[in-house]
Amino acid sequence: MLTLKDPNTVLAIVAESSNKFITGLADLKPTEWEIPSKCHQWAVKDVSSHTLAIDGFLLNSLSRAIEGDGNPTEGMPNPGTGNARSMADGIASRAIQISETAFPKLEQLLDTLSNMEWDLINVFQNMASENWHIPAYHPAGKFSPYLLLKMKLLELVIHSWDIFSSLNSSYKMQNSEAKLLCEVWKEPNISNWLYTPDLEQIDPTTIDFCFDDSEALRIQTWRGSLHIFDRPIEKATETITTVETTYQDFALLITARGNIHEAYDSNVISVTGDKAKLDSFHKWFRGS
Repeated sequence: MLTLKDPNTVLAIVAESSNKFITGLADLKPTEWEIPSKCHQWAVKDVSSHTLAIDGFLLNSLSRAIEGDGNPTEGMPNPGTGNARSMADGIASRAIQISETAFPKLEQLLDTLSNMEWDLINVFQNMASENWHIPAYHPAGKFSPYLLLKMKLLELVIHSWDIFSSLNSSYKMQNSEAKLLCEVWKEPNISNWLYTPDLEQIDPTTIDFCFDDSEALRIQTWRGSLHIFDRPIEKATETITTVETTYQDFALLITARGNIHEAYDSNVISVTGDKAKLDSFHKWFRGS
């Protein structure tokens, strides 16, 4: 599978995705901003407000990192102590607060979000090569500007789907974006941001996800730890539960936009091996 060593490869796709995101929002009718998105609890305008808040966080974290400060600001959790599940309620209420009170007119929200997106892309585009891997703050752990860029890709692709698939049932994320997200899932800090340990899980669990271009990811969990990596070339001695899927559907499953059991029942995915191994999947990944 593709291994990304050059941040500019990711940055080019992030810049393109950002432009599509803003352009798509600009085309919405006023009533469409109020429609429930595919992201739990949020209308379209709330997802947009969340994106604005994330941009502000990333800009702050990047500027502090460049100045040599990778520590949290006042009121933020220590690196490595937060995850999407534990912080979900606060993140959700903050997004709704922004959309309901900070921007009485949708035009103001769109203009501010557009400017914030441009500012963030500009910071990434002007990042000195020696700064891509310096310490930068994130609740999930000590990130780097490169990891924050990958996190931005995740936010853009998934939240674009949240918005535009709620308005158009035929909307699909681009295969190139969904495939690139596999490099994001393999980053331990980012995957652990998404992961909630299954307290009932006793035995180690391994599931392979095979894609339609013959690439595959392996997910292993045991004792509250998660590992996502390219499936080894050598054949395993034991029978491993294997899921045949697409990059787009996998992105929806791992972010809890899709249900793996419903996907199997409707033939969206196919499964070989012990299907009971899938029972913990949505205990591990409950949304982002």
